[in-house]
Amino acid sequence: MSNTPRSGASRGPDDNPSGRSGGPPPSGGTPQQPWDAFDSGGLVKQVRRRWRRPRSSPQPSLDAIANYDERSEKLRVDEAMPNRQVSEADRAYMLRLLKITLLVCVVFQRFALPLGGFPISVPLVAMYVFLVLARLRGGIRYNRVRSELFIASAALVMLATFGAGFTANSSVSVNSVLLLLIIYLPWVFCVSLQFRDLFVPLARFYTHIMLVAATIGIFQLSSQYAGVWVYQDFIKNVVPENFLLQDYNVSYQLAWNDPTTKANAFVFLEPSFLCQFLAVALVLALLIRAPAWQPALLGMGMASTLSGTGIILLCISVALMVVVAPNRIKPNYVLAGVVGLAIVFTTPAADILLDRRNETSQEGSSGYIRFVQPYTEVTAGLSEEASRLFVGAGPGAADRLLTSFRSGGDAVVYTIAPKLAFEYGLVAMVVFVAFLMVSVYRGPPIPVLPTAMLIMIFFLSGSLLQPHTVALAWFLTSLWGPPVTVGVSDALAAVVQRNKDPAVV
Repeated sequence: MSNTPRSGASRGPDDNPSGRSGGPPPSGGTPQQPWDAFDSGGLVKQVRRRWRRPRSSPQPSLDAIANYDERSEKLRVDEAMPNRQVSEADRAYMLRLLKITLLVCVVFQRFALPLGGFPISVPLVAMYVFLVLARLRGGIRYNRVRSELFIASAALVMLATFGAGFTANSSVSVNSVLLLLIIYLPWVFCVSLQFRDLFVPLARFYTHIMLVAATIGIFQLSSQYAGVWVYQDFIKNVVPENFLLQDYNVSYQLAWNDPTTKANAFVFLEPSFLCQFLAVALVLALLIRAPAWQPALLGMGMASTLSGTGIILLCISVALMVVVAPNRIKPNYVLAGVVGLAIVFTTPAADILLDRRNETSQEGSSGYIRFVQPYTEVTAGLSEEASRLFVGAGPGAADRLLTSFRSGGDAVVYTIAPKLAFEYGLVAMVVFVAFLMVSVYRGPPIPVLPTAMLIMIFFLSGSLLQPHTVALAWFLTSLWGPPVTVGVSDALAAVVQRNKDPAVV
């Protein structure tokens, strides 16, 4: 369905072509345009607020439009699912709830709730608590298209799991498949239209969180090089072990003979996660035109992690921004970037970062086991048995059958696509990836950020079953999509019905 209104279609107050509201959204209705902070120079992509169908196109179903004029030229989401009236108290409640949940997902990513022998990540719990509390104020609605894609992908995952049980060398991990479905179920929900303008203050809040994290990270590394502090994991020393997630490199020393530890701001599971989260914050800072000192500080915080994944993410994002949104890059940003790089290159961190440039070609290096080995291992694993192409090797099989840390080999990071392909087959992988891409790209109508988040979760973080990175991607992209109520099944049903009765228009 095209996003450009058809000629002759009536235009309502929600179809403001300028994309500007001229003031704050009214407290009792849908905000006219929640993306004013991004709309300088036509940056915001125009996203349809009303979904039209010509009379000649297949309609959702006769029952769905029984109460409408059968000769109407459009079917409106706002009419099919009217928005409830909201007050300023509702808006303040939703913004406070969004900020608290985002803060928990970032700061408490190391924490878990012990449930028998299976720890539950605090960010995962926070996602569901948010859904329940937001629903009490009408702040959350489901997206029909995403719901259908999720149901289809979940059905294929379960079918592949069942089929893998009959293949040789199969060992199905029930916890793995259940965790997969539980983590991504919230992605079928979106913020109600009345609250979509809250994205801008939430983006600023996330940037402020990461400014604090960057400051702590800079202190961690600089104080070690200055010899005034020896790294200590204060959280591990205070919090009981069963309330912390295990199997992460929280304290990452540069070498066995070098006690210098990469910065993780204490609360991040790994320095690489801090670097990636800072890169996302830096991209947001550019998009919302934050003061120049903020991107500079975020960049120096990234350098303190001595990690390359966030730098890769930032370079791709800035290059994309130069192409699609060059007006976001102001001269003072360029000056701040030059000053920040000059400061970094005067520190020992510069040599360490430059030494990692050719990691992707060095077997056993961090870059190789992140960007090369997952794909070669999965390709070899799929070719061993033809059935794996269709049903996979079973949930949790990547760590058991392939060369990985748990089997005594390299600490291979099996990211979303290769892990899905090996464990559930190629068909389930394609549908599940389609569900994620639709969710992310149908999020906030701003450039660069959706692509940056997809690069992060698909290639950098290995986050298929990592709630903290999945929650961040959901909170900054997917959650802000329009709550569509017309799904693929409606159109298919209408086609079948029209074929049975050609007289139906």
